[in-house]
Amino acid sequence: MSGNKLPQTLQQLEYSAGSILIEIPDEEAIRLNYQQAIAEGKKNEFPYWARIWPSAWAMAEYLDEHPDLFKQKKVIEFAAGLGLPSLLAAKEARTVIASDYLEEAINCIQNSITANRFTNMKAAIYNWRDGLPDWEADLVLLSDTNYDTEDQAAVERLIRHYLNQGSTVLLTTPHRLAARELLQSLHEFCPHTETRVAKETEISVYRYSL
Repeated sequence: MSGNKLPQTLQQLEYSAGSILIEIPDEEAIRLNYQQAIAEGKKNEFPYWARIWPSAWAMAEYLDEHPDLFKQKKVIEFAAGLGLPSLLAAKEARTVIASDYLEEAINCIQNSITANRFTNMKAAIYNWRDGLPDWEADLVLLSDTNYDTEDQAAVERLIRHYLNQGSTVLLTTPHRLAARELLQSLHEFCPHTETRVAKETEISVYRYSL
């Protein structure tokens, strides 16, 4: 999909921290583009990145209620997709890195950064299958990143890496059997958990720290 410029809209969202502009691709155009690529026999990733999922809505809501987590802090979001939680954090964070392994997602986030005129935030390519990053963080954001069982070990390594550095890790996820093993393995580091409803979906919020 990276070769085509797809229709996109700039939406304004309101939080207590202030207004946020976020670029969102047209879902129908994304769907048709994906179907065309498959029909042509091209290897193409399913465009999960191209919408704001309930877990991201729940995380943004949680952050908006707990600005102490990100105010003047170094924040990193992994598998950010459209980067809603990162954009919210950038209102008051010291620095923000919104990362994803797909160029299309990074381009979209960069457009949102530009629209908001953020100078403390950047979008960066990163794939946790390639090893651990050298970025420092006070707060790590992981929104709906534990749906693929093939990535569970890499996600757990990433979380433990940042916990060992003294970071706080915020993870939001819908209730999935695939996530149970990961969540159980990190249970001892989770002093706080709660359930929220976002877009008619129950989302669990896990706040990890040493």
